[in-house]
Amino acid sequence: MNQQELLPESITLYPSKIKWVLVLLFGFFLIALGISLIGDHDSETLLGLFICVLGGFMILVSILTLWPNSSWLKLGPDGIRNKVMFRKFHYRWSDINRFGITIVQHGTGLSKSNTEFVSFWMKPDDQLRSLSGCYGKQPEELKEILESYWNRYG
Repeated sequence: MNQQELLPESITLYPSKIKWVLVLLFGFFLIALGISLIGDHDSETLLGLFICVLGGFMILVSILTLWPNSSWLKLGPDGIRNKVMFRKFHYRWSDINRFGITIVQHGTGLSKSNTEFVSFWMKPDDQLRSLSGCYGKQPEELKEILESYWNRYG
């Protein structure tokens, strides 16, 4: 029995709640750190305010992602349906050329890190699209699931 025979007709994946709760908590930590830096010196006050704004942004994004039915990835016979912070997208299997992993590098030197996104290229002009997250899966695992559905229904 191959992997395609084991696939359900449709599947819905959701963002990792653990990851987004940790981002939420880190946002609260940043706000507390920012408040503690606000003091008598203008440079510390400015840095503290910046850290508070950054923490507030992280909290906002976390809440929007964790909000029920705000973000999901649905795979089925008609294609990929993706909802990211209440915005919906739909891609038909027949419009997809291929799947891959896109690596985005952040920072330089010792603070350099990579983020992996599952990407796909759309017909007819090979436009790149990337999913905003891996929906509780590792990038390679999500790519394999997408390719299985694409092979089955594309």
